[in-house]
Parts: sequence; C-alpha cells; structure tokens
Amino acid sequence: MRTLLIDIGNTNLKWSWLQSGERSPLEQAGYQADGVATQALHYWSHAEKPEQVVVANVAGQQVEDELQQWIDSEWGIAIELVTASAQQLGVRNGYTRPEQLGVDRWLALLAAHADKSRRAPVCIVDCGTAITIDVLAEDGQHQGGLILPGLTMMRQVMLDRTQIPRIDLSDHIDLLAKDTASAIAAGGRHAAAALVERVAQQMSPPPKILLTGGDAARLYTAMKLKAEIDPELVMRGLALVAQSE
Repeated sequence: MRTLLIDIGNTNLKWSWLQSGERSPLEQAGYQADGVATQALHYWSHAEKPEQVVVANVAGQQVEDELQQWIDSEWGIAIELVTASAQQLGVRNGYTRPEQLGVDRWLALLAAHADKSRRAPVCIVDCGTAITIDVLAEDGQHQGGLILPGLTMMRQVMLDRTQIPRIDLSDHIDLLAKDTASAIAAGGRHAAAALVERVAQQMSPPPKILLTGGDAARLYTAMKLKAEIDPELVMRGLALVAQSE
C-alpha cells in the first residue's frame, strides 16, 4: 500500500511517502490557513495516487476541510485523521481526557517509545509555534506535560505588548545581553531551556532529553544538560500508526 503521511502544524506542512515499510525523506513547506490546497496542488498533483492518506492536524477544522476537499477532488479518497487515544502501541496517555492531548505530542510519544535505543525515561520537547514538554516513563506511561509559547511567539508578544521598537531576531545566546534584540532573544531561549532542565532534573531516574520541531537547534544551544535533536520524531510516529492499522 502506498500511503501519504501528512503532518499539519500551525505554520508548516510536513509530509512523507510510505510504501512497503519504507518511508521517504521528510519534506516540508510553510503555508497560510487558506493556502493548503495551493501547497497540495504544487507538491502532490503530479504524484502517483496513494491508496491511503493519513493526517495529523493541529491547525483546526478549516485547514482539514480544505485539504480533504483537494484530496477528494484529485484522488477520490477520504483522509484518515489520527487523534490521541487512551492507549496505543504500548503507550498510555497521561491526560485525564486523552483526546485533549495534541496529536503531534501523542505521535512523538509513540515514536520515542518504539525506538528500542531510547527505551528509557524520555523528556520530549517539541519546539514549534508553541513549545511542548512531555515525559514518558520506560514502561510507556505518559507522565504528563507542559505547554509554553514558542521562541518566536515569546518575542512577538513582547513586541506587541510594549513600546520596544520592531527589531530583527537575534541569535544571541549569552546569558546576559547588551542590546535589546539580544536581550529578548536570549531571555526567551534561556527561559525555555531552564524549564526543560527543571523538568528533567526533578524526574527520577533522570530522562533523556529529546528535542524536535523547527526551533530545536535554537533551544539546543541554550541547554546545559545533554540533549539530542530528532527532527522526524512526529513523522515516525505517524508512520507507526499508519502501519498498525
């Protein structure tokens, strides 16, 4: 079976093709809320028709509907929407209401648990529009998590709610900055890194820290504890779900 895997984030559309157990390299593109069909036409209109389209969506109903309309008109098939559940592939959801856990977080948990080289407590940090932190025990029990604004959102809120002049984003990572752009950039990055490290240090035994998402590398530079970057964690989880159905 040829399957198109689609991960719809708040700002990026990511996809990969799955066939005979092999997954193609991850591809991605930014999109506008009303521009998913345009991206689909550009990237998939000349592709071989899949038998299955499996989708993880955190961007809302409008984006999902637009994608479904394009896929239905182009290929005549319905998308299969993945959502978080109480238990799947050896992972037990720690949320009181499992369906409230974001599907991207759920897929990252599934992928981390399935990776035998990481079968130990893991702290998964997804650094995107928002930053999410989730802790997974060795036995597959999700311990719960945290959500905070992403690095770009932190900066934008600061600029929107103050009289600070519009300034270019800085890559400054020293703890103390000597100009406004650097102070804002370093403040957000160190705040996020400190929260991740606080979570990791309060867990027993200490978990491995696994970073994913578009800003993973930026957060990594501010980390004092050892961490690993895995940019395809969510997509691997989506592939696992598609293959299990």
